[in-house]
Amino acid sequence: MDPRTRRRGGAARRVRDLLRAAIIHEEYSAGPLPGEAELMLAFSASRQVVRDALAMLRDEGLVRRVQGTGTFSVTSKVRHPFNRLHGPDPEGYVVSHRLLSVSQERAAPRVAERLGLPPGARCGVIEYLTVLGDEPYYACTAYVPVEILDHLGCLRTAPDWYALYERAGHEIGVNDQAVEAILADEHVAELLDVPTGAPLMLFERLVRDGAGRPLEYAFARVRGDRIALYARLPRRRGTIGVQ
Repeated sequence: MDPRTRRRGGAARRVRDLLRAAIIHEEYSAGPLPGEAELMLAFSASRQVVRDALAMLRDEGLVRRVQGTGTFSVTSKVRHPFNRLHGPDPEGYVVSHRLLSVSQERAAPRVAERLGLPPGARCGVIEYLTVLGDEPYYACTAYVPVEILDHLGCLRTAPDWYALYERAGHEIGVNDQAVEAILADEHVAELLDVPTGAPLMLFERLVRDGAGRPLEYAFARVRGDRIALYARLPRRRGTIGVQ
C-alpha cells in the first residue's frame, strides 16, 4: 500500500472512532452532524479523511448521508452501565417484551446444573423479544424453574424483565454475566431485523435470588449496533505480572 494511502486510512479510522464516541455520548445534538468544514477544523483533518470517516460510520449503520443536505445520526446506541443487573432504560423509548414461546422441557445437563435441578427434572423455557419503541433490541432464551411460568402475566406492566422474579416474590441477589461477540444466524437475524451475519453481543447470564438460589439461566442476543457497555474498573496494587 502506498504510504500516503496508509496514513490517510489511519487518520480516517481515528476520526471515525472519535466521531462514533461523540455520537454515542450524545455530544452532538439530535439531527444533522456538523458539516465537513467544521469537522475538518475540529479534527485537524483533510476533507477526504473526514469523508472516509463518515463513510465508515455509514457502513456501520450509525449515520446516514443525504446528498445536498448533510450527514445525520441514524440511531444512538443504548448506554448500558455494566455495574448492576438491569434492563435497558433509554430515554425516549418505551421498553416492552414480546413472548415468542413458553414451554416445559427436560432440563439439559448444563441447564440442570446451572439451575440446581436434579437430573431428569423439568424446567421452563421462555423465548422472548425485547423491543425499544417499535425496534427489536434483543432476543433471549431463558431457562427457569417451572413455577416461574405462573408469573409471566406480570410482564404486561413490567418493562424491566427482572421484575418477573421480584413480582414472583424473589429478591434478586448476585448474578454471573459473560459477554462475547457473535454473528446473527438466520433465525435471530429475522427476529432482530438485521442481516444474517450482523454483529451481536451475546450475554450469558445466571440470575440468583438473595440466598444464592438460581432463578434463571439465559442467553440474550443483543443487536451490536444498539448497545454500548460502560464500566468503571479499579486497578488494584499487586496485580502486575503473570500468575
